[in-house]
Amino acid sequence: MQFVKRILPIVVLLLSANIGLSQHTPLSAGFVLGGSNYLGEIGGKFEPRASLLDADIITTSPTVGGFLRYAANDRVRISGEVNYVHIRQADHNAEDPARQARNLNFRNRMVEFGFRTDFTVFHIADRSNNRNFSKPGKLFIKGFVFTGAYGVLHNPQAQITYDPNNEWEDRWYDLRPLRTEGQVEEYASLIAAIPMGLGIEFGLGYGWVLGFEGSWRSTFTDYLDDISGMYANPDYLSPLAEAISSQANEATIAAIDNPASGNVHNHQYNEGGTYRGNPDTNDSYGTVQVTLARIIDTRTSFERALDHISRRR
Repeated sequence: MQFVKRILPIVVLLLSANIGLSQHTPLSAGFVLGGSNYLGEIGGKFEPRASLLDADIITTSPTVGGFLRYAANDRVRISGEVNYVHIRQADHNAEDPARQARNLNFRNRMVEFGFRTDFTVFHIADRSNNRNFSKPGKLFIKGFVFTGAYGVLHNPQAQITYDPNNEWEDRWYDLRPLRTEGQVEEYASLIAAIPMGLGIEFGLGYGWVLGFEGSWRSTFTDYLDDISGMYANPDYLSPLAEAISSQANEATIAAIDNPASGNVHNHQYNEGGTYRGNPDTNDSYGTVQVTLARIIDTRTSFERALDHISRRR
């Protein structure tokens, strides 16, 4: 009995030390709130897709989502995410007169879901009370980079802004079913995207973590904005598809007052073929967002008791 009494405190200390040094908070859950933008055929500067600087800040739109994260160790963390991302643009925001004359527009309210892996770049923290969930603790700072794989449900829409005969309703029309470029089949509504980004997090105490992230998604489609190839022969389009796919007009071109805008014939179908977009490069989009996460206390009752004992010692 005396031996047990002597050895028990040593065992408790060893177990508590081992647990304290292990990954003490492997799970966290939270939400994101931020803004999103895109690079594609609509809007943009004189050199579309030249860099992220080509994204137009005035068309930044909201993004919101949620996540569940698992920290495999101090350096690697895996997240499951679901996000709502809204992107939009219009040619009247472009700096290129030819794009302004084309006079197209779109919005795409997307839902992305998938996984990503975070890799810690630096982590500054006070280890003295890692497992103490009852006190705020000291500030920690962590920087990381990440990549992953998303599935994206998307549905581009557009408005008819040139309607001299008042034939159409003033609303957003779904573009995929219209096959505005004369496609034989509709393009996919579910696509893949690869996110790449970086972030920084701050421990706020009581298990709360505030973060800031920026990321860009490369996609495998050129139809986030419904534009990729050439203007289609209107003989093979529905009246709605014809009206929404080619909206250049004399009034818009006259208002631009720049020879580089061309004329209406430069922005509509002809037998020789007229490019409506750039089929050589896929569309992409990105987000800048704030994250707020709550660490999930995964300790068992036995671990809680050991932590209580270790803190009292």
